[in-house]
This record gives sequence, structure tokens and C-alpha cells, in this order.
Amino acid sequence: MAFEVEVPVRHRTMWLAFTDPEKMARAVPGLVVDAVHAVPPADGPEGVAGDVVAGRLKLRVGAGGAGTGAAITYRGTACIAGAEAHKGTLDIAIDAAQARGSGALAGYLRVTLAPAGDAGERTLISVVPELELTGRALEFTRDDWHGAVAALGTAWIEALAADYRDAEHEGSAVETVQVVETVQTVEAVEARETVQPVEVPEAAETAEAPAIAEALDVVAAAEAAEVAEPAAEPANKSTESVPEKIADPLSEDPLAAVWNGRYEKNRWFPAIAALTLFLLIKRRRRHRAGKPGADSSFRME
Repeated sequence: MAFEVEVPVRHRTMWLAFTDPEKMARAVPGLVVDAVHAVPPADGPEGVAGDVVAGRLKLRVGAGGAGTGAAITYRGTACIAGAEAHKGTLDIAIDAAQARGSGALAGYLRVTLAPAGDAGERTLISVVPELELTGRALEFTRDDWHGAVAALGTAWIEALAADYRDAEHEGSAVETVQVVETVQTVEAVEARETVQPVEVPEAAETAEAPAIAEALDVVAAAEAAEVAEPAAEPANKSTESVPEKIADPLSEDPLAAVWNGRYEKNRWFPAIAALTLFLLIKRRRRHRAGKPGADSSFRME
């Protein structure tokens, strides 16, 4: 009574589907779930939740399981009795009785999952029913039951795979969007962190320090000499000299007082400043000629 079904869903996804008893039960066509008795994963087989699902199923047997056969209603429970993840196998225990009459249906569905396809994008599911039948079920042949179980099992697996196939496609789309957003974020961060070429004139500044100090010493010496020079003023001022200067506003040189004043003492300052600037420029050019790599730039990446 074994049969196989290949579905376009990856092996790991189908394993998650078959190890969720409630979702697996709700995918069975014609099954009415009455209750789900939760069993913690720690108490289930190999950490799989052994939840017990109670419900009712109308199973049509005979004439290939089509509409011309007889329908038998079973009421009972199903749960995962054993699972081996490394082998991809699990046993689904079934214990049900006829809703009317004294017949019963009990046993196991041994399910094996194996990757299929070139890239493992499909899963081959094999089901081997090991069931004991009594009561009205004995009115039908072995082939009738094989056709009924295979038809119900194929529809069940395809419905379960359809639910998880949609979830798998949505997850792939979300992962793709997340990868794209992550790449864009990394590129933006790298663009912000890119360092533009930066001049490092530390060596030049260090070499120019003595020249600058020398120029400052020259300027300071000139200012000190200017301050030390005594102001040339007559010892005895005549009281009549002031009225004479004031009384004669049209003298031969109206700016004589300015030329004889402070400007005359500072007439060498511009020359000293120009000489200092010239020495600095010449020193800097000589330093660059001696070390061509001093003004080179670099890019930090």
C-alpha cells in the first residue's frame, strides 16, 4: 500500500511541516479537528512536539475512492509517535473507530522525506501505511483500500506542501529584499567613510621652524632697537616757539612734523619684513626640492 509524492518544496521546509501535528492534521481533506492536546517538545520524540489531534474523518472506499464508493466515518486520534531527523523519517500513529458500528482502524503511517531535484529544491515523500482494519472495512478489497489511502494521502501531502510553498516563497522574497537593503546600506557607509586625499605638511613645518624663529628674532631686534632709541627733543623748550608754529599755518613743509616723528624711526620695518618673507619662501622651496615626497597625499580606504 506504499505510495510516493514529489512536491516543489525543499526538504527542510517539508520536515517542519510534518513535525507540526496540528498543521499537518488540518491539511487532511475531509478531516474535522475537534481538539488538540498539547505535548511539550521535550516529551515528544527527539524533541518533536507529540501533540495529539482528535477529530473525525469521512473516508470513501471503493471504485478507486471516487464518488461511487462507500463512505465510512472514523472518529479517533493521531500523533507523531517517533521521528529521526537525521534519517528524515517519522511515524504517525492513528487510533480510530467507526462512528457507527464496531469497526476500527489503527496503526502507523511511516513517512520518509528525501531531497529531490538538481539543487534540492524538491522533496520526495514516501508513505507506507501499516494499518489494521476491522468491521465494515473488511467488505472492501485490498486494492480498494490502497486506492482510497493513496488518493487521500496524495491530496493531504499536496495541500500541506502548498501551504508551506507559499510561506517559503514569501520568506525567499523577504530574504532577497533584506540582502539588497544590506548591500545598499554597506555601500552608503563605505561611501561616507571614504577619506579624501589629505596633505601632511608635518615634515615641511618642522623643517621651516628654524627659519621662522630666525625671522621673528630679526623683527624683535628691530623693535627693541626702536624702543631703546631716545626721543630727540630739545632740552629747553621756548615758550615762544609754539605760538610761532601755530601762527604760521602755511609753512614750507606742512608734513615736517610727521617726517621727523615716529615714521622716520620705522622706515626700516617694511624692508625687514620683506626680507624675512623672502627668506621663508626660499627656505621652503629648498626643502621641497630636497624631499620631493614631503607634500605627497594618500587615500585611506
